[in-house]
Amino acid sequence: MKVVLLAAGGRAGSDFFHSLIDGHPEILQFPGYLRVNKLKPILNYDTHIKIAKTFIKSFPEFFDSRNEKFERWDKLGQGKNKHFKINKKKFISSFIKISKKKNSFNKLEIIKNLHFSYFKAKGDKKEKKILFIHTHLLSWTKLFIKITGLKEFEILHTIRHPLAAINSNLRTWLTFQNGAHYFPKDLYYHLDKICNCINNLIKLNKKKKVHIVQLEKLHLENKEFMIDFCKKFKIKYKYCLCKSTKNGLKWWGDMGTKKWISGINKNFKIKIDEKYFYKRDLIFFQNLTIDIAKKYNYQLMYPKKNIYFNFLPMKCEIMIWRNTIKHLFYKGFRWKHLLSIPFFYFKRNLLLNKILINNRYKILPSSIG
Repeated sequence: MKVVLLAAGGRAGSDFFHSLIDGHPEILQFPGYLRVNKLKPILNYDTHIKIAKTFIKSFPEFFDSRNEKFERWDKLGQGKNKHFKINKKKFISSFIKISKKKNSFNKLEIIKNLHFSYFKAKGDKKEKKILFIHTHLLSWTKLFIKITGLKEFEILHTIRHPLAAINSNLRTWLTFQNGAHYFPKDLYYHLDKICNCINNLIKLNKKKKVHIVQLEKLHLENKEFMIDFCKKFKIKYKYCLCKSTKNGLKWWGDMGTKKWISGINKNFKIKIDEKYFYKRDLIFFQNLTIDIAKKYNYQLMYPKKNIYFNFLPMKCEIMIWRNTIKHLFYKGFRWKHLLSIPFFYFKRNLLLNKILINNRYKILPSSIG
């Protein structure tokens, strides 16, 4: 069975892509991303029943979707009033039965058996060709490969227009719960992900089997994209690939969007809200990501100027510094957040500049579709 890992870009539709392949009968998958940091200790237990029970406890949203509020799994279906439940007893008994048959505590086998047991608890017995793991973060992707000793695998990585990705992160997290979860380290993490994640994923896969999933193509060229996806992974094209669902129920996107949006948007557009940037910031970001933009046919939206460094504080940084001060006493004095302002400002100036970034992309992987 082919193992495929999905690593997310910055607000680039990894959950949306996952929702589109949700119903494919040849893909073995959980309905959401796998928090590998939670999974790691479970794989070290020495009894099958303990593994199964702890997995349920660690991932309650997989068994009762009402436990996942941010992703709106508690408001599924056409009327936004449905949720899914998976029989826990069936899951445990299936896992024990499958595991005893194979009599193995190999970590990758345990993960496969957890997936098979989940599908059996749903009543699905169809043959699968792909084990799909939504590892989401680069760090979780690295950890998954390390703890399983995975050798043969492919990676999918979701991206969108780089400037739109930066813009979407700022808009989402500075407005979600009044910015209570967005600080200098988060901005640096998102910028680094947009600039460096493709390169880091290529390093993880020695056979360089990394495929790019462009959010724009998922919306605007969905059928062509999905036909090519199926061809690459040798599975049949199915109509369900144009439906956004979680365990078969219509999904409306996460709370970060602040809108109720389900499925493919044929009017999808690249938008930049310039209130988060000075003009020099946008030209600087365009310079940092110019190789990515050219490779994946993204429009260069601002004048071509060689801004190699942007030493002055960027407008988005100033906004986040103010946000940090505003939330300094949220649930106690958060002195580390205060220290993070100068630390990540200097780190950004030191590591995120055109000279370092543009020398990293020698060969970029192909985009699906």
